[in-house]
Amino acid sequence: MHNLFIEGLKEGNREKLLQVPKSDLHNHSTKGCRRVWLEKRLNRCFPAPPEKFSGLIGMREWFKATIKPFCNNTEGMVMRWEGAFAEAKRNNIQRLSMNFGAPEIDEMGGMEAFKTVIQDFHRAYCPNTVFEPEITYVSCCDAAKEAEMMDDYLSFGFFKSLDVCGGEDVQPVEAFLPLYRKAEQYGLVKRMHVGESGTAEDVRRAVETLGLDEVNHGIHAAESKKVMQFLADHKICLHVCPSSNVMLGYAADYKTHPIKRLYEHGVSVTVNTDDLLLFDSSIENEYLLLYQAGTLTAEQLNEIRRNGLMKSV
Repeated sequence: MHNLFIEGLKEGNREKLLQVPKSDLHNHSTKGCRRVWLEKRLNRCFPAPPEKFSGLIGMREWFKATIKPFCNNTEGMVMRWEGAFAEAKRNNIQRLSMNFGAPEIDEMGGMEAFKTVIQDFHRAYCPNTVFEPEITYVSCCDAAKEAEMMDDYLSFGFFKSLDVCGGEDVQPVEAFLPLYRKAEQYGLVKRMHVGESGTAEDVRRAVETLGLDEVNHGIHAAESKKVMQFLADHKICLHVCPSSNVMLGYAADYKTHPIKRLYEHGVSVTVNTDDLLLFDSSIENEYLLLYQAGTLTAEQLNEIRRNGLMKSV
């Protein structure tokens, strides 16, 4: 498989890349399916995304205007979940971390019903995939209030990690301590969206304050050699999403994407999709984009691929 992946990159052969085991550890479940898959299920065409979004707000507005109206109810949400597992099968994703919000669980009628639906999709599409479901909260939430209700979700032993997403600088990182203390009680991997729009120091502060094990995005850690050394020393893995970063304007292009500098400074990184439905770039394409831009060599990208298949904590 080692040689097949490298050959696939050098030849631009997607079929070879699809055959090789890969991971996707930064995947927003309701946007984890391919646009073409959803089009077939709904029997309608959607416009391709623009080359650049106007930040997170522009991305959300585009989704609400073009796709969400046609799959906005519970049935549509479940359909998009199914599409995310179908993509895991298509792309030979052998390790998958997919996040779910508490409101989505409640919409399904609680943990029992939610867990049954998700496990059925896992068994039907990719039963051999190591599946690591993640519970996520938005950065504008009342963390103390949410933490009081987390036992309702975590006591089932289903979730493997915690994430906070939805924009940086909404609240100070200390505000989220109740969530992360609860995560520690249940032995969850602690992650957070930080360093996507924020600074290298934001990344370090979040790791130190919340005791993060891993970081979603974290690309602006590349602005500081000290922070990169800190991340390398503490074995903090960054789950990077190149197309997301470029299309949202947080990275200028693929060639100069910060993943190169992070990798060269010994920071552990993985390559992921983030919101496949919105960015229209599946895992094999993310690797191919980085290789064709000359960001990293085929051998380096293969090392990153293999890194994603191993648990870091």
